[in-house]
Amino acid sequence: MTQADPVESEASTAMTSKLRTDGIKCLKLIGKGSYSRVKLAWCEQMQKLVAVKVVDKRSGSDFVMRFLPREIQVVKKLNHTYSADRFQLVEIHPFTCMVQEYAGNGDLLQKIKKYGFIQEDDSRFYFRQLIEALVYLKSLEVVHRDLKCENVFLDSCDNVKLGDFGFSRYMHAGDESRTFCGSRAYTAPEVLRSRPYSGFAVDIWSAGVVLYVMVTGLMPYDDRYPRKMLAKQLQHRITFPSRRPLSEEVKRLIFEMLHPVPTKRKQYPQIIKSPWLINTPYRMRIEERPSPPSTDTSED
Repeated sequence: MTQADPVESEASTAMTSKLRTDGIKCLKLIGKGSYSRVKLAWCEQMQKLVAVKVVDKRSGSDFVMRFLPREIQVVKKLNHTYSADRFQLVEIHPFTCMVQEYAGNGDLLQKIKKYGFIQEDDSRFYFRQLIEALVYLKSLEVVHRDLKCENVFLDSCDNVKLGDFGFSRYMHAGDESRTFCGSRAYTAPEVLRSRPYSGFAVDIWSAGVVLYVMVTGLMPYDDRYPRKMLAKQLQHRITFPSRRPLSEEVKRLIFEMLHPVPTKRKQYPQIIKSPWLINTPYRMRIEERPSPPSTDTSED
């Protein structure tokens, strides 16, 4: 049996104690990545469940040195209905803890795995909210760069909450980046080819992949064979499963978002006005509170 590292245990205990002092009681681990863990916690001040993203800065990795400061810079600015709110930032060496909104219904990938795919009407609702979140990010000159179904969370009323801004950064219109970010299966061809790219165009591509996965339950490209995948992307070839009939409107929208030429991809205003998405109700669903009991005590 492996014994716990006493230094590690001491650091973790200090972190938990600091959070508890701030009224945040960690309950259980709900997610784990290369450089971070996500814990479910109870916040006394807000009287509700929250998610605590804990980043260990001891690795000295490229992620910690370059991307963590950017993530903190971005999430401090976020204040939008369809993005996960950050409530508090706690620094306790060697950890950075981001206390964030907890999405009680998991993420899109979990929903897709449960049902096989998401019906078009439901996909419209989710996708319209996701586009609202991306339009908001663009208004802040922020690119996400890691859009995927696992990062599109759902709150207790099934509203979209875009999260995980670990690869996000500020980019002005016309700026380009060379950093490879995100998951290969969702990544635009210009990034795979190590070309300078526009982060906004890359987000549109990734959103197109998210939409494809929602309505089909499959990936549009097989990332097990990167060269074949890239060749298919550059040829603008997209195959839809015949066993699951889809509307021509959604297939057209996906096709236009997954254009290999970044400047030819459908932009957010065009996406919103596309035949498949136009006039889609997307306002936030709110949990209905039960009516208070009647105070009328008269008898018949």
